[in-house]
Amino acid sequence: MDLSTILGLLLGVGCVWYSMAAGDIMGLLWDKPSFILVVGGTIASTLMTFPLDVMKDTPRSLFLTFFPQKITKPRAVIERLCELAGSVKSKGVDSLAEDTVKDDKFLKAGVKLILSEWDEDAIKETMEKDMEFMMERHQQVQKAFAAAGGYGPVYGLLGTLIGILGVLRYLDSPKAMGAAMTVAIVTTFYGIFVANFIALPTAGKLENYSNKELLGKQLILLGLLAFKKEEPPLVLRRKLEKHVAAHLRKEE
Repeated sequence: MDLSTILGLLLGVGCVWYSMAAGDIMGLLWDKPSFILVVGGTIASTLMTFPLDVMKDTPRSLFLTFFPQKITKPRAVIERLCELAGSVKSKGVDSLAEDTVKDDKFLKAGVKLILSEWDEDAIKETMEKDMEFMMERHQQVQKAFAAAGGYGPVYGLLGTLIGILGVLRYLDSPKAMGAAMTVAIVTTFYGIFVANFIALPTAGKLENYSNKELLGKQLILLGLLAFKKEEPPLVLRRKLEKHVAAHLRKEE
């Protein structure tokens, strides 16, 4: 479970709830037509923007923001790769077949290429393509949530306009005019809520997860190339730590 997502959502919703409770307007929060307009409209526009093969991954991706897959930390990846480099140095590159049975799929795929006697450039190109395809898949889903974050407030504004039209229509009926004004205000609330509590945070969280996964694969690729050349663990460690430091500087 991702505690930052849970805590952020609880804190944000709590702040909204407190503000509405303090103003004694909690009873106005639920409006079915407003909800359908914003949520349904946002989903519809996002569907029109992205193909179904991207949209079908959005429910799972939303779930991952609360319950993410375990991503091995860079330090642990470095230690494991250096351990394997020591094994290669002492027992030869063929030892990788047995030593990596329980390791990451990406690492095992690279080991197969090494044992199949692919040259260094071919291994690098193949593994980098794999990383590129992974990032493209992830970025498409991230863009879908980012787009939804833009559509939500727009549908909220559309609801506001509809509500204003209702106000103008029922100027001679205060009760009906009040109901129309409620639609205008609540729809705007829903649009802002969908964008800032669901869509945009999800896009940002998925990008963060993707970058972490990419860093791990980049370290593995460096390790694979080192295995190919049977580099000493100390040399490999320096390369990997330098890469992590450069990655952190780039993020800053």
